[in-house]
Amino acid sequence: MKKITKFLLNVTSVGSIVLIATLNLSQFAVMGEAIPELPPRKPPTVSAGPRFIQPTEDRDNPPTGLPPVVRGKCENFPEASFTALVPENKIARTVSDYPTFFFYLPQPNVELAEFILQDENGNLIYEQALTIKNLSGVISVSIPANTNVPPLEVGKNYTWVFSLVCDPEDRASDKIERGVVRRVELSADILRELENADPRRKTFIYAENGIWQDALGNLAAARRANPNARVFQTDWESLLDSVTLLEIAKKPIVPIEAQP
Repeated sequence: MKKITKFLLNVTSVGSIVLIATLNLSQFAVMGEAIPELPPRKPPTVSAGPRFIQPTEDRDNPPTGLPPVVRGKCENFPEASFTALVPENKIARTVSDYPTFFFYLPQPNVELAEFILQDENGNLIYEQALTIKNLSGVISVSIPANTNVPPLEVGKNYTWVFSLVCDPEDRASDKIERGVVRRVELSADILRELENADPRRKTFIYAENGIWQDALGNLAAARRANPNARVFQTDWESLLDSVTLLEIAKKPIVPIEAQP
């Protein structure tokens, strides 16, 4: 009799386990039990490339007082167009006192371009004429680190203007791109992370922390130093895709000649 009772108890216990196992989450809620939360799904870290995350301040509270962009007709050169490699709202951050800027030229039928940088009061910081005859691809324009050009100040916004000079005799016909670069400081934690990072990881750190100019510049330097490394090309495509510029990602990076 004791064996039968013990058997019945075991069957009852098994049945209880099966019953509990078949309860769904809504039944747990009815019973007053908390519904367990699943941990967030982590994005892939091996094959995925860097993705730019623009700071909320830049996205929701852009600088005010910027002059509007005026694009000339450039009637003699209808195919003359280009694209700045920046976030969609043309606002980017840098930690460099002398940053580098990137532009895509789809073989414009012009010979000259001009890059200028102004401070918040409209004062000229840097001006450079560029020879772009027969160029097609991504070009870079670096602010030279010398005594004649003051370094960008932390916390200040600077306006850059890149112009295709369609007619040197009529600058009103220039094709113009305009944007803002903001010099910022990194936290001590991010600086320590950068110190221990390899060149590829540095791009991820800059991009994830909203430092567009340095993410792009660091990755461009890695591509130039390792032209046959597929991983840097993939990273380049991922980074540009994160600012809706994927169609430019496969274009070559080409050298440019600055006029004296």
